Amino acid sequence: MYESRYRDAEHMELFPRMKMRDIGLMRASITLSSLVVAVLSLLVSRTAVADDWNFVIAPYLLVPTITGDASLGRVDNAEVDLSGADIFKSLQLGAMLQGEARHASGYGVLLNYAFMDLGNDFSGPRGYTNVDTDVFQGILEGFATRRFEYSGGVVDGYGGVRWWDIGIDVDASTPLGDVSYSRDVDWVDPVIGARWMPRLSDAFRLLLQGDVGGVGAASKFTWCAQGGVIWDASGTTSITLLYKALGVDYESGTRGTSSYFEYNTITQGPLLGLVFRL
Repeated sequence: MYESRYRDAEHMELFPRMKMRDIGLMRASITLSSLVVAVLSLLVSRTAVADDWNFVIAPYLLVPTITGDASLGRVDNAEVDLSGADIFKSLQLGAMLQGEARHASGYGVLLNYAFMDLGNDFSGPRGYTNVDTDVFQGILEGFATRRFEYSGGVVDGYGGVRWWDIGIDVDASTPLGDVSYSRDVDWVDPVIGARWMPRLSDAFRLLLQGDVGGVGAASKFTWCAQGGVIWDASGTTSITLLYKALGVDYESGTRGTSSYFEYNTITQGPLLGLVFRL
């Protein structure tokens, strides 16, 4: 877990700096670029290991709703309630990409990265006449996988880490005056889970997946659940239609002080993906 960084309004005026969500966006660009380079490296070496390895790359679109609570410094228990329409209205940039590599032995690796840069303003908690909030949320997952095949489908067990990268900038007007907070927080949670894909017909498969993690290692708890159908349009291309929910409960610092940060949210919504098997 990495140390949080804080700026108050006075420091922001005397020493102008980039907003926390802008720093998060820079890290997102680096992370996504690294993931693309890793996938391309695998493709370049594929000819040498074609008999032993299978590769999958899947860009996807999630239409999310974010609900929960966030606390930043002395701005406590701010309700987070963003519908899919709110997010698309506020979205300045977003990207989602997943890649998998699996050996003939059944062992493999899975990488997944998604980020959203929400650049508009949102209403704030009770007691504040106005709160303007800019939010960046980035999530990187890296898992080792093991596939078990049976006559009706496959089961994948997996374990690894989920890296959360959250940047929040808050400008709040209160009866006592104006306050500004910025926080750039990232942490890593251990995660373990399973994915079940039974075949429904020659062209369709079911997908059910879930995992849990955190348990005090960084966050108090994190979990993910998703389910839906996969249409195998051809031998190399599939289309997935799922519903996904991802939750986290994270807390750091001392409540009531500028060091305090809490992020207790659920991001959920329908997911449409395009899967390429290489």
